[in-house]
Amino acid sequence: MSKPQRKLPLYLQIKRKMVDRIKDNEWVPGDPIPSESQLMQSYNVSRTTIRQAIRDLSNDGIIETRRGTVARVKQTPNEEMQNPGVLHHESGDKFSIKVLRSKYAIDQHFAKSQLQMEADEEVYFLERLRLADGIPIGFQQLFTPAHIGEIIESEAASWFDIFPVLGMNAIYYSVIKENVTATLANQYEADLLGIMSGDPLIDIRRVTLGIDNRPIEYSRTKYVPIHFNYRIEIGH
Repeated sequence: MSKPQRKLPLYLQIKRKMVDRIKDNEWVPGDPIPSESQLMQSYNVSRTTIRQAIRDLSNDGIIETRRGTVARVKQTPNEEMQNPGVLHHESGDKFSIKVLRSKYAIDQHFAKSQLQMEADEEVYFLERLRLADGIPIGFQQLFTPAHIGEIIESEAASWFDIFPVLGMNAIYYSVIKENVTATLANQYEADLLGIMSGDPLIDIRRVTLGIDNRPIEYSRTKYVPIHFNYRIEIGH
């Protein structure tokens, strides 16, 4: 079992702090923002984290970046921009992961179709429990192309969310598509989650596209409703 994880990815925490500085008029439209090195020192984070926060702010239209020039504030975010990003609100304080199994396979046909992979290509398959305060709250099956699996598999028990890990390896998302429905737990899921077979679960299916608009991740996560509050905030 992993050590407790941050609920919100680090780059999103930094992004929020930068948004607050703009909203407080510390940085106003037209102003250059501090350099990457200055931001790294100010927030005590890596250059990768700063770059991903700036990239997201640029995608949101808050900061303007041009090659060869300093990044500048483009506009003051409105209230809907206050918490940009994708947020899953899971009940609890200390979050961790338990890996159940992982493998490379060619027989996961539905997942491969979601990832737009060829029939003979290998897909990386990861099955995990998501825990809050030591209590199982969700059952997750995650699939990626093999080259991404090679990046994430060695630390599958130490990351709660995939996006910071991908960002640290210069793999960024452009679009996240999620479908949220209700389902009933089968016996295997019930035993893992400490509930009864047939109990209701929140069923979230997600496809994540990279910056070239090709899928980089497909996942299906089933949550025990009492432990989960779901909210999504994307862009404007």
